[in-house]
Amino acid sequence: MTEAATLLDGTIAEAAAAVRTGTVSPEALVEAALERIAERDPRINAVVTLDAGAALAAARSGPAGGPLCGVPFLVKDLHAEVEGLPLARGSRLFEDAPSPGTSTIVSRLRAAGGVVLGRTNSPEFGLNITTEPRLWGPTRNPHDPVRSAGGSSGGSAAAVAAGMVPFAHATDSGGSIRIPAAWCGLVGFKPSRDLNPLGPFRHDGWDGLGHEHALTRTVLDSALLLAVTSGAATGDARPRPPLRLADLPAPGVLRVGLVEATADGTPVHPACRSAVLRAAADLRTAGHEVVPLALPAEAAGLGSVLGAVIAGNVAALVRQRETERGRPAGEDELEPAVADLVERGRRMSAADHVDAVAALHRLGRRLAVAFSVVDVILTPTTAQPAPPVGVLHTDRPAAELFAEIVRIAPFTGLFNVTGGPALSLPYGDDDGVPLGVQLAAANGQDATVLRLAHALERAR
Repeated sequence: MTEAATLLDGTIAEAAAAVRTGTVSPEALVEAALERIAERDPRINAVVTLDAGAALAAARSGPAGGPLCGVPFLVKDLHAEVEGLPLARGSRLFEDAPSPGTSTIVSRLRAAGGVVLGRTNSPEFGLNITTEPRLWGPTRNPHDPVRSAGGSSGGSAAAVAAGMVPFAHATDSGGSIRIPAAWCGLVGFKPSRDLNPLGPFRHDGWDGLGHEHALTRTVLDSALLLAVTSGAATGDARPRPPLRLADLPAPGVLRVGLVEATADGTPVHPACRSAVLRAAADLRTAGHEVVPLALPAEAAGLGSVLGAVIAGNVAALVRQRETERGRPAGEDELEPAVADLVERGRRMSAADHVDAVAALHRLGRRLAVAFSVVDVILTPTTAQPAPPVGVLHTDRPAAELFAEIVRIAPFTGLFNVTGGPALSLPYGDDDGVPLGVQLAAANGQDATVLRLAHALERAR
């Protein structure tokens, strides 16, 4: 194995330092990543678009320094525009749609020295917690290809877990960073609402549900990327200052609320419960106060609240595409559950959508009050381990699919509703396939979550 290939298995900081000191060239690192993709991707189907020529050219002429100096990465096939790369959103409807330019977050990653290789697989419009779009086919878990890599950032998670790149861009509107992180054994951090920019082609990301960041191998890598990408961009409606973390010192003694049960009593798999109890025990050993915390009854309605808001947004996206090309979506261009959700959105009036957003924010406030009695919330990332590929299929009504999604992952969407930071940390496994625990906090407490996760990661 070459030095460059070895660096693909390590951290962002290690790879960038090797380039900066001349141990390897940026071109060699990109070539090693392209070789890894060619060798490993046929087994898992994580990468859907490659532009090797542009990546090698960027490696030869890119910034000499920067915190991501020469580090190759992949961008999810959802939300983040990259000029020259198609943005299909996992959908046949958008398969040939051109990109209008490059998103702010990708531009910042490039300005820091990162090199875009291509795009990773996503379910259609990101509307699933597994990655199995009809357009691209299923992404399989690198730890067990029979099982799902998660979603909707499953392609990004599988690519990092398989050693193709040190990190990959990801998005999260209900758990889409944290769920695949849990099932692929990675760190998946959803920052506070508006900490990372969504522009210039998106504004509030599904009425505040949408977030963008990345999948990484370590908490420090996630913090490093956040220092690169965070902070307001021109025109942001709710600007935030960037988060600058030179390191992650000990967080001090915290009061941690342990959530080990769902709001509606749906069972939590023994392996998932065992993982969160081990994490709670480790936190107590480290001197933190861990107290039981019950979810408010309103949290049981999470799926219906999310579904109503998402329906209107997805219907608007489909209408925009239909207008652009001058004809309606064909029956074979949308998966059945997605088409059902789009039809629901089309039936909604403007007042209906306003009501849906109001319900979303009411739930967010109720959750914020319930969580305000602790500094950090600890939950299983998911209530069930990674299912086999094919279980979360879209050949059914949207309501049935969403009900199954919430049964498997009832904890992640809570923090898209509150807008607070939430991170999935690897903690145990189910027959060799990783599991994760989730650490979350109030909006703006990103540093607290990162510091506690880093301490837990080091202790473990």
